[in-house]
This record gives sequence, structure tokens and C-alpha cells, in this order.
Amino acid sequence: MEERRYRDEDVAPGSVGDVFRQIRSKGATSRSAIARSFGLSPSTVGLRVEALQRLGLVTDEGKHDSQGGRRARNLAVVDDAGYVVSVEPGVRLLKLSVANLSGHIIHSERLPAVASQEPVDAVAAIWAEIVTLMETARVPFERLRGIAVGLPASVEYATGRVVMPSFMQSWNDAHVPQLFRTHTTVPVLVENDANLVAISELSEVAGSHDDYFLAVLLGRRIGGGLVANGEPLRGFNGAAGEFGHTPVAGPAVIPCVCSLDACLESVASGAAVAARLSALGHTVDIPSDIVALGRSGDPRVLAILREAGTHIGAALASNVNFFNPRRVVLGGALSLSSPLVAALRAELFQKCLPIAAQDLDISAIDDPDTAGARGALRLLLDEVLAPARIDELAQLALVDEKATS
Repeated sequence: MEERRYRDEDVAPGSVGDVFRQIRSKGATSRSAIARSFGLSPSTVGLRVEALQRLGLVTDEGKHDSQGGRRARNLAVVDDAGYVVSVEPGVRLLKLSVANLSGHIIHSERLPAVASQEPVDAVAAIWAEIVTLMETARVPFERLRGIAVGLPASVEYATGRVVMPSFMQSWNDAHVPQLFRTHTTVPVLVENDANLVAISELSEVAGSHDDYFLAVLLGRRIGGGLVANGEPLRGFNGAAGEFGHTPVAGPAVIPCVCSLDACLESVASGAAVAARLSALGHTVDIPSDIVALGRSGDPRVLAILREAGTHIGAALASNVNFFNPRRVVLGGALSLSSPLVAALRAELFQKCLPIAAQDLDISAIDDPDTAGARGALRLLLDEVLAPARIDELAQLALVDEKATS
């Protein structure tokens, strides 16, 4: 079942929700600035702000510098008016974070993985951990406004259905939001982990709609997230960016659900590299172990990492030629592997068209370990605080007020 999404719904300019969007983005944070921005009368702006204050979403916090006359009061989002939770059920770890309405992460946990369980049991275990997380963070449970789940798999975003995961195969065809409905009625968004890395890199600057970039997730699996005109590009049903299943001319060392004889993920992903290193006698439990081995200087390890980087760079070059992004951002634990990234860069620039490569920027994200959580929380906040949702809440509050008066 497709759940209602408020984020992309149109609202009337200057509505309660639209005013809240201005305050939240800091585009206009005083009543006078809001009136000028929308061309509204001071009395109308006052009513809009009062509606937001009744919802507990906005407060006055100090004053702007005076430009003559009475100083304007500054409006701000009430951070503790609600909280959102990100969930990353990885193959090795379950990562949880809780943030306030400004997106500030209050508390995080790294727990043993539950992804090997059947989805219904895994979600029940995740819900129990969310309850514990909020208790530990001393967050009022009634203020939970939403949950975002990032999965290492293709996701049908509109429904939250998981499609052919490489490493969590019992989750295939699981409708994750429906599984959470047993435990909660708050909105539950489900997204591909590479798309969350891309969302974490979106510009915070209002009006930044000209950004084209490709986010590449280099971890146990290989994934890609596309951003066009400053917006995530998921494709028709959520499969955009899955270049990890590109056929490559190399020996597959792990099986893949895509059924190709040798795809990029089966040849050069973190899981594939780990399999090759294990065959040499190394102990590799998580992708960061691969990074550590790469620093040892062992020529056989370096050769494996460089070969993987070359395969990834060649496949990535085809995508850069096709999509023509302004930048490529590298995330995941293996984005910290210097030998792999150096080989990737060299192959990418060698195989790209000159016009696609001449202004192309390639860089690693600042904190790959938290990128998924940051992307999930941003995606979720844009949904639970969407102008259309705020308009609806304001209307319901007005109806309740009239009914009790």
C-alpha cells in the first residue's frame, strides 16, 4: 500500500505551513520579514504565527538588530517539540540515532545486527531498541514524529517495499512501513542507503537547485545515489543509481542476486574484496578492516585494492559520461582506502569524456560513518515538517479548538 507523502504536495503561498517553511529554513525569521516575503498584511502574519505557536512548533527567541523603530522579534523552531529516529539495519551492525526538529543528533547507538532475522522479527527487535534509545536519551516518547529506515537494497520508495537485497535476502518483498504499523502510527520512510548518502550531501542553502552530483557508496556493497537540480533522482520505481550491478570483465568472487556472471558488486565490492583477502589468510570482519590492511603496505593487499578501484572507476566513468554530474562524492568505509580511491580516480578520468571530466570534482564525504543517519534524518524531517502536513495539523487544531469552545 502506498502511503501518503506530504513533502511534494502543493500549498497555498503564505499558508501556515509555508510560513513555517520560511522560519525553518531561516529564509525569513521575523514577522515583518515574513510579511515582506509573501506580501501579507501584519495581521495575517500574526495569525499564521499564532497557529504555529499553538502547535508548539515556533517560539520567539530574542530580537533582530534594530534598523530604526522597534526591534523585530526573532522566530525559531522549537527544537524539542518533536523527535525523529533513523534506523540502519546493516549486515554487521544495527545503527540508531535520535534527533530533534533541528536535525541535531542527541544520541546514537551501535548494536548487534538483526538483519539476518525474518523481517517481522527484525522490526519487532528494532522497535524495542527504539524504545530503549528514547529512554536513554530522555526523550518524551509521545513526541516521536517519525522513523526513517536506510537499507542496503533497492527500495520502492513510494511503498517502502524492499526489492532483491544482496545481503539481506529474507527481506525481499518486505513492506517495511506496514511491519512497523504493528508498533506505531508515526510516518515510516524507507530508503536505499546510497540515496541517503546523497541526501546527506544536499546543500543546506535555500534556492540551491542547480546541483548535479553522484554519490557512490563503497562499503560491503556498491551503490549510487543521483541528485539532479538539487533533488534526489530515484527513477521510475527506485532503481536509479544501482550501477553496482553493471557487468564487468573480472572474476566474480561472491554470488549476486542480479544473476549476472560477473557484476561490479560480485567482483569489486567490500564483500568481494573481503573474500579475496580472507583467501590470503587475513581476518576481515567489517569494511574498516580492509582499510586498515591497505595501510600495511602488503603488496598483495594493495594489488587487490587497486584492482577493485580500477573496476569501480571504469563502471563509474560510464555513469559520469551519461549523467554528466558536477561532482562525485564517495561514501562508505572504503572511501577511506587510499589505494582503492587512487585507482578509482585514475581509471575514471582516463575513461571519461574530456567535457564530462574537465570540471568534475571527486571528493570523499567528511564523515562516512554518520552519512546514512544524517541523510535519513534530513529526509524524514522534510516529510514530517512538510508545509502540507503543517497546514493539515493547523486545520485540525482549529477544528478541535472550535469544538471545545
